[in-house]
Amino acid sequence: MSIRLTVQLQIQAGKNADFEGAASAAIGRVKADDAGCEMYDLFRSVDDDTRYVMVESWASQENLDAHGKSPAMAEMAKIGPFLAGAPVMHTYTD
Repeated sequence: MSIRLTVQLQIQAGKNADFEGAASAAIGRVKADDAGCEMYDLFRSVDDDTRYVMVESWASQENLDAHGKSPAMAEMAKIGPFLAGAPVMHTYTD
C-alpha cells in the first residue's frame, strides 16, 4: 500500500524564481536518493502564483519516515525563507 501526501505551500509574493530554484534542487535529490519515492512533484496554482502543492507518493510508511530524516530533506529546508506560512500536509492511502 502506497502512502501519498499533499503539501500545500504558500510563498511570499515575488519569490517564485528563488523558491522554484531551491525546490527544484531538493526535488531532484529526493528522487535520486530517497528509497521508495514513487512521486515527488511540485505544482503551481493557475489562479494564485504564490500557492503551490507538492504531491508525494511513497512505497511504504517506512520509506516516508526515512525520507523525513534524509539528507535530501536538509536540502528541502532551503525553501523555508521563501514561505509565507507553515506548510499544510495531508496524508492518504490506497
